[in-house]
Amino acid sequence: MKIDKINLKKIEVEKIKDLTKKIKGPREVFLVAIVFLFLLSLAFYLAKTPQKRYTFRFQSVDSGRENVEWRFLPSRKGGKKIELYVEELLLGPKNERSRPVFSPGTKADFCFERDRILYVNLTPDLLVKSGNASEIMEGIELFKLNVKKAFPRLKNVEIYIEKRGILKN
Repeated sequence: MKIDKINLKKIEVEKIKDLTKKIKGPREVFLVAIVFLFLLSLAFYLAKTPQKRYTFRFQSVDSGRENVEWRFLPSRKGGKKIELYVEELLLGPKNERSRPVFSPGTKADFCFERDRILYVNLTPDLLVKSGNASEIMEGIELFKLNVKKAFPRLKNVEIYIEKRGILKN
């Protein structure tokens, strides 16, 4: 009787060993799959266009104080990043409780930097107060504040409408 019990235990142990050998294969495949997915996601992360986080300040509809938004913009070289920032600023806030800097439809005809001064020519839509946009002078100051905070190397921002200077400081 004792021999049969010992033999049965040996047979059970052998069965368990066989099962673990069978399970070992799928574990290796699973581990290889996880490593492959990690490397694939790493490649996609490194291949995507690098982005930079910028801060945008808009006037609150309720209190008139500043609301702050953060947006990720694609990285550009030279003056292109300032142009992209200005375009995004002119598009207005994403938050409904914030006012756009200027009237809807205001665009930048040109935007360039020379000697640490940014020159921006805006369309005349700026002069027509429409929607819930900020007052024109408040919008100009807010525009300058946004650009100077985003690009601290700039000494000044000069704004033009139809190639005529409106405010220099």
